[in-house]
Amino acid sequence: MWAFRPDPSPRWDLLEDAFDEARYQWQQRAFFFESATLLPGQVAELHEERLRAFIDMLAHSSPRVAERLLLPNFQEEDRECVGVAAMALLASEPPQGLTAVLKELRDAAPERQGWVAEALALSERPGLACPLASLLSPKAPPEVQASTLEALLLQGHPPGEAVLTEALAHPGPGVRLAALRAARRWPRDAEAGRVRQGLASGAPELRAAALEAGLVQAQRPAWQACQAAAEAPDVMGRTARLMLALGGEDEDISRLVKLLASAPALRPDTLWALGFSGRRIAAEACLPWLEDPLLGGLAAEAFCAITGLVLKDGLRREREEEDDPLPPLDEDLRTPVTPGPEDALPLARASEVERWWSEARKHLRPDSRVLDGRPFTAASLVEALETLPMRRRPPLALELAIRTGGQYAVEPRGWLHVQRRQAAEARCWSGGASLRPFATWMSR
Repeated sequence: MWAFRPDPSPRWDLLEDAFDEARYQWQQRAFFFESATLLPGQVAELHEERLRAFIDMLAHSSPRVAERLLLPNFQEEDRECVGVAAMALLASEPPQGLTAVLKELRDAAPERQGWVAEALALSERPGLACPLASLLSPKAPPEVQASTLEALLLQGHPPGEAVLTEALAHPGPGVRLAALRAARRWPRDAEAGRVRQGLASGAPELRAAALEAGLVQAQRPAWQACQAAAEAPDVMGRTARLMLALGGEDEDISRLVKLLASAPALRPDTLWALGFSGRRIAAEACLPWLEDPLLGGLAAEAFCAITGLVLKDGLRREREEEDDPLPPLDEDLRTPVTPGPEDALPLARASEVERWWSEARKHLRPDSRVLDGRPFTAASLVEALETLPMRRRPPLALELAIRTGGQYAVEPRGWLHVQRRQAAEARCWSGGASLRPFATWMSR
């Protein structure tokens, strides 16, 4: 009788399909993370579980897969091919995959270094921190140092006080930017004076990163810089307006409301910021813009984020041709919290919303703050990171870091199962005095 054994040959058709599917998921990652409608649980199911399953299939099917499928794709001039191949090479057991990826990070052109760094940042290979840290030598090219710092940030591995101190003073702006982002995550490892120096940088993106890191360190000069830059038309101003909404006092919120009326160029991101303020005056400022052909979606999103209103049935109106999405913002206005495509935002029927608000407003005190219609507390802030749409989470993660002095940090660019663990650790935080406006407790 014949003894039948499974065919040990890899099913190349299935593996190539798996690579194509993983490549598609990698390509769609930014779309999922900027979604105005998808919740974290949905993105985990629709995107991350599939991506990780395909990567595991490519990494563990056969040693021959690396030679025939992964390494050739790793050399392609295509972000998604490079990213998926690098992720699978890093997930495989033989050390050759790790060696190939680290070599590419050291030697490739800057654009490819960024593609490789994305994969390294999301890799779940154990023990990756040590080989990454070895790339932070002062003699390493600035692009390598910057990419490595970004990868360590998403990995959750601190580069160390000495390395961070040097990086904050590096002559390369890319290294300083990555160091400021790391300082926001590990504020105790970052020298406060060097973070403050970033506020005087000639590059708006560096000033914005220094502003965020300085606020996590509870530096009063950072808060003062935030108030001074509130009307700037660049990324620093955009960040400052968001910070005023998250941590401002009554006069700061009133200032944003006035900007909404008086500064047409700042209206899109002022509406975005006001949606995080949780104040009654901000909700009412959104009402006149609900049926604006360009700003209607943003205004409805901000109003609902404050009040908890769900746009359905008669409260929602269908998008028509005149409801065009906003034109893309200039590149220098973009930040990590830049809204995604506005044409995905639901629109409100102004008359019905105003009728609902005439009754609902009575239950919201002018001097109180709410989050999605619920009182603003430590628990509601942490819970919002799990229950609000994806694109609204980065500002709230930043607020958690600021109010806890970096003790609790949720990295909104990382894997969602890691973010859930980070958020769970913050559930023991009670808030206390740090729930008050920033100016009342920032004294450093």
